[in-house]
Amino acid sequence: MPKQEVGSTKWLGNKMKAKGLQKLRWYCQMCQKQCRDENGFKCHRMSDGHQRQMQLFVQDSNRFMDDFSQEFEQGFMQLMSHSYRSTRVLANTVYCDFISNRHHTHMNSTIWVTLSNFVQYLGRTGQCKIDKTPKGWYLQWIDNSAEAKLRAQKAQELERNELAEEVRHERYLQQQVKDAGGFEDSEFTELQRAEGDAPIAFAMSAADPGDKAASSSSKPAASAAPLKRDGNILEQAFDAHGSKSRDASRDGKEKKLSAVEKVRLEHEASKRRKVESPSSEESSGEPWLAAGLVVKVMHQDLNGGKYYRKKGIVEKVRDQYAADVRMTDSKDLIRLEQELLETVIPNIGKTVLMVKGTHKGRKAKMREVSTSEFCVTVELDDGTVMEGVAYDQVCKTDA
Repeated sequence: MPKQEVGSTKWLGNKMKAKGLQKLRWYCQMCQKQCRDENGFKCHRMSDGHQRQMQLFVQDSNRFMDDFSQEFEQGFMQLMSHSYRSTRVLANTVYCDFISNRHHTHMNSTIWVTLSNFVQYLGRTGQCKIDKTPKGWYLQWIDNSAEAKLRAQKAQELERNELAEEVRHERYLQQQVKDAGGFEDSEFTELQRAEGDAPIAFAMSAADPGDKAASSSSKPAASAAPLKRDGNILEQAFDAHGSKSRDASRDGKEKKLSAVEKVRLEHEASKRRKVESPSSEESSGEPWLAAGLVVKVMHQDLNGGKYYRKKGIVEKVRDQYAADVRMTDSKDLIRLEQELLETVIPNIGKTVLMVKGTHKGRKAKMREVSTSEFCVTVELDDGTVMEGVAYDQVCKTDA
């Protein structure tokens, strides 16, 4: 059948039908042709052009497979280096972004059967850091370019230079100590008195303390200890000043505080205690447990991992942050903290309970689940539809 004339009504209709991404199973990589349905793909396979391309493929199939695999790998890594350069991202998210271009190289024409095999290949070749989680494979791009290697080399050289400078400085200090004769430890000897020395006596006055205070206030210069002429005058002066400051601080502590000052000090102490030791409720986050919720146990060490990732029903909530959970399989009753439990997302159409947010405590119906963005769409009992609700804000109920 001849092609339609460019600009005609039939040509415009075909262009509108072919707009957007079509199903991958109706795409011919050898001919680079996208068919709209199964009948069109069948007709294409029977055409002369497709038959000629398949004859070329049969003659050297390995070469074509290697070329397609190389194109797919280059396009995928180019997208990783440009859009997800320094982020840890889900592999399925990158793949969906890659196939959004209708002229991309399809995976069914490469040597990799599944996306998991391709992700493991990237990890083996050192192009990405990979790790497997319950949500799927995660990727993180590794910069193997010449500029990155040069930057790493310069950073290593700078670190080595800093270490060498520290070593030289330490050796210099050791040499200075050695030249000075080293450090000498003090030697402690017993107190020995000669026979002709006078006995040591302490003069303690028995005068009234009130008289002492009056005399010290009226004659501040007389309270200072007299300076000896045979010793270091500056050292004696500093000692006298230190004794006066200690006496002043002791007198200030002995003064009675007023009622206003006591209240102020108690208020400051309570604020300091709150900052240093926050309450358990603030550290544990917002409580979301409620009776009747279906939760998943995330404790790996409890009873040798018997209840790990198993579901149960909350029978009773204790102190807002702990709950008694009846396991679904074994019917055992265990008590766990909120941090060791996880919400359960039911199937579409099931009832959930809003456990966080402004609508906390209200029931809703599950409408849609987005595994790529880890959020759901629910409909409240009054007909309000909420989109982009996080997994931890809703939970399945046993109702």
